[in-house]
Amino acid sequence: MGQPAPLFAWTLGKSKTFPFQSGCNNLGVMQSWFLLMTQLVLRAQHADGASEHEPLPQPTISFSPDKTIHFREPVNITCSVSTGHQGGTFSLDGPVQDTQRASGGAATFSIPRVGYYHSGAYRCQYQATVAGRSLTSAFSPAASLAVVDESVDIKLHSFPVGSADNHMNAEHTDLSHEPLPDPTVSFSPSKSIRFGEPVNITCSIWTQPLHQGGTFTLDQQDGPFQETQTASGSSAVFGIPRVQLSHEGSYRCRFQVTVSGRTLSSSYGPAERLPVDDNGMNIQVKQPFPASEIRLVGSRGRCAGRVELRLHGKWGTLCDDHWTMDEASVVCRQLGCGEALSAPKKACFDKGEGPIWRDFDCHGDEPTLTDCATRVARVSCDHDEDAGVVCSDAALMIPVFSLYHTLCALSPDAALMTPVFSLYHMPSSTPAQLPLFNGEQIKMECKTPSALCVNAEFHIYRNGELLTGFASVHESLGMTSLTTAGSGYQGSLHCQYTYTENQRLTSPESNTVQVLTASSLLPDPSVSFSPSKIVRLGKSVDVTCSIVTPHQGGTFTLDQLNGAFQERVEARGTSATFTIPKVRYDHDGLYRCRYEVKISGRSVVSDYGQSLSLTVDDDGVNIQVTETSSDDGDIRLAGRSGRCAGRVEVKVSGKWGTLCDDHWSIEEAGVVCRQLGCGAAVSAPKEACFGPGRGPIWRDFDCHGDETTLTKCTTRVATVACGHDEDAGVVCSGAALMTPVLTVSPSKYKFRSGEDLRIDCDVPSNLCVKATFRIYRKGELYTSHDIGHSNIGFNSRTTVDKNKAGAYTCDYTYTENQRLTSARSGAVSIAVVERWLFSDYTYT
Repeated sequence: MGQPAPLFAWTLGKSKTFPFQSGCNNLGVMQSWFLLMTQLVLRAQHADGASEHEPLPQPTISFSPDKTIHFREPVNITCSVSTGHQGGTFSLDGPVQDTQRASGGAATFSIPRVGYYHSGAYRCQYQATVAGRSLTSAFSPAASLAVVDESVDIKLHSFPVGSADNHMNAEHTDLSHEPLPDPTVSFSPSKSIRFGEPVNITCSIWTQPLHQGGTFTLDQQDGPFQETQTASGSSAVFGIPRVQLSHEGSYRCRFQVTVSGRTLSSSYGPAERLPVDDNGMNIQVKQPFPASEIRLVGSRGRCAGRVELRLHGKWGTLCDDHWTMDEASVVCRQLGCGEALSAPKKACFDKGEGPIWRDFDCHGDEPTLTDCATRVARVSCDHDEDAGVVCSDAALMIPVFSLYHTLCALSPDAALMTPVFSLYHMPSSTPAQLPLFNGEQIKMECKTPSALCVNAEFHIYRNGELLTGFASVHESLGMTSLTTAGSGYQGSLHCQYTYTENQRLTSPESNTVQVLTASSLLPDPSVSFSPSKIVRLGKSVDVTCSIVTPHQGGTFTLDQLNGAFQERVEARGTSATFTIPKVRYDHDGLYRCRYEVKISGRSVVSDYGQSLSLTVDDDGVNIQVTETSSDDGDIRLAGRSGRCAGRVEVKVSGKWGTLCDDHWSIEEAGVVCRQLGCGAAVSAPKEACFGPGRGPIWRDFDCHGDETTLTKCTTRVATVACGHDEDAGVVCSGAALMTPVLTVSPSKYKFRSGEDLRIDCDVPSNLCVKATFRIYRKGELYTSHDIGHSNIGFNSRTTVDKNKAGAYTCDYTYTENQRLTSARSGAVSIAVVERWLFSDYTYT
């Protein structure tokens, strides 16, 4: 067909007109012309026929990316062919089967998230229509996707065209049992849904065609909604025609399908949250709960535990944001468990599971929760805020008494604070016997198996007499007491506890531990003075400690009970002598001895022996001597944050001690404030207003008030008796005023007319200054009260009426020496209503 064309062009070139136009004389030429044209047409038809019936070339297949693809990452599979017959269709054959129209000789099939079921061999085939006839290429060489160790490795393999079908069919059979991918969830409309409006929730899954046509389950993770629906293709739509507040929450989907007689189930996909906008509504509705659907969960029986309700077939807990004794009382009454003792919060009975229902608003006299209203005000609550109840019919747990010690007479190699026995409910008729040495450290514990969730007092008894006690709160398991063993702990020890909240109920007695102290090993040492216990000022005195024991070679400690003197001397035999070469006034006081010695490789310490008084005789003269009150002038205020208020402490001979308040006045306080650079003295509180100190108690000072430091004041030498409950303190004008805190009781913000109301205005610790406290309502003075040094504030009790509504704050003003006013407390608002009701249950 390539040669006639030039001939045709040559003929036209020789004659500008067709040959048959020249007339009859050219008949032979015209015949030759038609013969030539016939040959040209036949050649062209032969060439076109050959092109129509040529086979299409074999396509190729490739992947992108062409390296390792991790599980759930995207991959593109591209089929391409080199042919002039474009515009055809590619068919992808393999675990994913699809058809796609070619674009420029190629088509790309995308898998957005690769799963294990996508592994296997893939191949392409190309189809095109040419001159009205459909042509189909052979399959491309197969390329394999293989899942290895949670990643997808692309491996290209060539298979004979004749064997490719068998290979692909084998891959399909295996993939029918591959795990399904996680389905996804979406909402329409996609933004916040208004209360009462419709919403569609769509579950969808990306999977191969043979996995389609299963069922979707839509589950509300933190609520009652759960429905199942047959899939349409690879998705299903769940419609909620009118959204309620209970529909707010997190939703997730699961897909299930039967393939080749086997049921495959996906995992739940990632949850998506559906927010419900109530536009500030506070709807009031009552909803019934059957009594059989309320329970208390924990380890305390049916009458104490975490409150759980069953709604729509699901058990859930209650939020404690508005949980009070009123609601607890209704629960106890409904369960037939007597009266409510406690309404513990903060998951005192451990965290629950499942949904958290919206809390209730009860008056306390309703027979069941059915008669209470529910709150739908939007709040945030987690399971660490689950509400609980302790009813009076709940059995009191039996406490367990344990005793630990540091020197184990039965096992000398026992580690520090290792228990000797595990004493659980040991009968008192055969008590455990525990030998202890005098002076060794012991730890006594009285505990319950789990938190009481009721305020209580724990007590430890010795031979039936109270030994020590401790007040516990809801979350406490009991009490621990650290002390030193002595004769006062010998005997039969046990413990009990008593509820102190609403009713006083006492537990059964614990197990009993019989303690035997080894007092015969080391008796109490004695003390004596030479030449006598009355010594003239400036003279010498010998103080001797002695003990009657065969255990010699120990160490004596001589301690001045109300002073700074304390020394240790190795014993010579069973005694030791301490010499004071020149007696001063501060040596006057009580002295006592203690003995420590090793017995069988263990240190044993005696009790302090009886104290004996050493009197320094100044020949009847009450002299005032000016002397430095501390070795380096150190002075500090302790017992409150900040450096300008607190208990006065002075350092003497390297020891910090307190000052006696017998002659303490505003003059001495003024010198202390001046020395510390804290302004003027506001108050000179006595009687350990800032708490008792420790260590020696120094003789008090006599100041005029204009001295620059305490070293300029004289000290009083008259012998006085002073304990740490008489420690002197100071409040200077430079001390920051504590900000008061206003609280209301009961702790809630809505009150009914006729309820009792208590308003407290307190500071964290004693002011130690006379002051006037004031409570304000809506910015106007409501009430006030004057307090003394040892108060932390005051409270006002009243009965609620409509005039009590409003925002309350408080402050205080010093009324002693200087008038300084504190900052206002934070505001607490009170609403007064006749009765309020709420609806709906769930919050998230």
